Amino acid sequence: MLKNLLLLNFFLVCTFVLTDTYAQKESRLTGNSPYSALGIGDINSPGAIASDAMGGTGLTFGNGIYVNTLNPAMLVKTRFVAFNTGIRGQYRTISDGTNSQTDFGANLSHIMMAFPLKPKWTMSIGLRPHSSVEHEARYTAPIQGTTNTVQYIYKGQGGFSKASVGSGHMIGKSLYVGAEGYYYFGSVSRDTTSRLLLNDGEDYYLQYRDRINANGFGLKTGFTWNQKISKKWFLNVGGTYELQSKLKGSQLRSLTTLIEGQNGPTILKKPDTLSMGTGGLTLPSSYTLGISLESPLKWIFAAEYSKQDWAQYRNFQGRAESNLTGSEKISIGVEFLPKVTSTAYFDQVFYRIGFQQIKTPYLINSTQVMDRSFTLGLSTPLGFRNLSYIDWGFAIGTRGVTGNGLIKENYFKVSLGFSLVDTRWFIKPRVD
Repeated sequence: MLKNLLLLNFFLVCTFVLTDTYAQKESRLTGNSPYSALGIGDINSPGAIASDAMGGTGLTFGNGIYVNTLNPAMLVKTRFVAFNTGIRGQYRTISDGTNSQTDFGANLSHIMMAFPLKPKWTMSIGLRPHSSVEHEARYTAPIQGTTNTVQYIYKGQGGFSKASVGSGHMIGKSLYVGAEGYYYFGSVSRDTTSRLLLNDGEDYYLQYRDRINANGFGLKTGFTWNQKISKKWFLNVGGTYELQSKLKGSQLRSLTTLIEGQNGPTILKKPDTLSMGTGGLTLPSSYTLGISLESPLKWIFAAEYSKQDWAQYRNFQGRAESNLTGSEKISIGVEFLPKVTSTAYFDQVFYRIGFQQIKTPYLINSTQVMDRSFTLGLSTPLGFRNLSYIDWGFAIGTRGVTGNGLIKENYFKVSLGFSLVDTRWFIKPRVD
């Protein structure tokens, strides 16, 4: 246990240093993505690092080593206290067919802890990012009748996170049910800046800022049913349903005049408040269905389908957004453990591979943006017959196309996580 705690402390220190370093750049740590300008931004992967390596699958199975963040019904598979966390990073190339740029970002993926209360009842608590907004675009145009130019800067940053409490139960020998409650919180700022480029170097800026703060509650329910179909194989079927969530908050719109200084733009006069108001956001409901064929601690073959109708999304003004539509996701994954009873280290390693295809909710010029990726990864034990693992995940994919006003993103993602399990917590000592 001491070894696990030392590794965890080292991992968290690295995480905080990384987060602080990028936070100084006013980044949400996902890399510049124009598509995050729509809705509440890019929706982050809800699964653990092990799930990422299997194409995002994990709805209908669990081995108790990592905390299942996809289906609360599968929490009951966790028989001991388990702590799960990770970091996701991605290198991205953005192109419109003529121009291109590269970006890199990384962020904490999740912090989850599960603990059994009874043999057929396990609970969890957690914190993870839900969406990320990070984009910046610049456009320069001449001012007619002068030798000066004006630069328009469009920038967005922020996102929403969610704290969660989950509960999973086993009913009989084949049915698992669960529920997970969320508390959403966060803010998104979107700035439009006009920079007057003067020949004397004293550029002036006129910055319009729209900032929204919101919070609210959500609920997801789930089930899994498994059936033994042979001596070594089980068929698992499951699903989740997340209810529509309504967030409440405030909106502030302001206008600021700045001037170029020695250390960058400085405020020339106090910002003018254009408007202040209250309102809310409506997040659409979603569902996921999955099936898997499992030979416990040997093979898992999984396929899942999910859908969320973002046409039902309502922005802070209570209106739908024409650039959002229904999204669908298909995920396929395979997991293999060579030999659980072996004394060889690499026989205790979990190997994973997967594929994911997403019809994103982004609808640009009547074209729905597609996202396709191939994934692979592994979980390496911290020692022989140690239930604690280091999780590794990799993905290569593409999102969008060039032409018709769209942007194409080619990306490479890498994930690193810790799944720490201790078998001695909550065990009552006995004295003979």
